[in-house]
Amino acid sequence: MKQTIKFSKNQKLNTLLSTIYDELMELGVEDVKRYKNAFPNETDFNIVQYGNLRIYYGNIRQLYSLESGYKSVKSWSNQKLWETYKRQVGYVVRNYF
Repeated sequence: MKQTIKFSKNQKLNTLLSTIYDELMELGVEDVKRYKNAFPNETDFNIVQYGNLRIYYGNIRQLYSLESGYKSVKSWSNQKLWETYKRQVGYVVRNYF
């Protein structure tokens, strides 16, 4: 049975974080915990950087704009998009794993 977590009152942010959570669950709880313990000083615990989640700017931009409804993301630089995504993956890992 799929677990539903309410991450935020903001619908867009909740959709985004729920999608990240689901992708992390597909990776596996044990793998996520292993990365968390092995790389505690990294923003995303190296989960994004080692390519275990979305790694292409186009896929990340799609997650934000099409799947979550953020319109302003179209004007973001690739670097800002990447850093924001890493921070949000790190947030989900820190608080839910």
